[in-house]
Amino acid sequence: MDIGVTYYVTNIIGYMSIYLGINELGKTNQKLLKIRPYIIIMIAHSLIFFLLNITDNSPLKVALSSTPEVIIALVGFVFIIAGMFLVFVIISLILDNLISKVNKELLYNLVNMMMLLFILSGISTYFQNYIPMLATVIMGALLVMEVLFLISYYYVFRSDEKYT
Repeated sequence: MDIGVTYYVTNIIGYMSIYLGINELGKTNQKLLKIRPYIIIMIAHSLIFFLLNITDNSPLKVALSSTPEVIIALVGFVFIIAGMFLVFVIISLILDNLISKVNKELLYNLVNMMMLLFILSGISTYFQNYIPMLATVIMGALLVMEVLFLISYYYVFRSDEKYT
């Protein structure tokens, strides 16, 4: 898992872009505005972890030599995992607001496949000694799935505009 400063800077920029995009799309589809609180939570989540990383206080880099440090590390890990899954909640809510029923199924399948690849990439890092390139291959596949999702979403969104 990438937990560095750069990762959280790009997250903050990305979530702010999503927030601005949802505000713009909300002018034509009011239901999309219900997603804003989740995006604000993710901006705050990324900002907190960014600040923790630049001050070298990341809960995932804490020495595990005492019980309080173990608890801090576990709580931090839980918050990171919760944030990752909240991303998929945001994506699902965005997909729920599409009009097209036919192409929506394709997008849900792509999201499910991305989630599976994401979980597999996390698990595969523990097998790095046995199969060195496994995590890299899975992350490459995840990147391809993300590009396919963005292209598919664009076409589904454009087809929805024809119906509104």
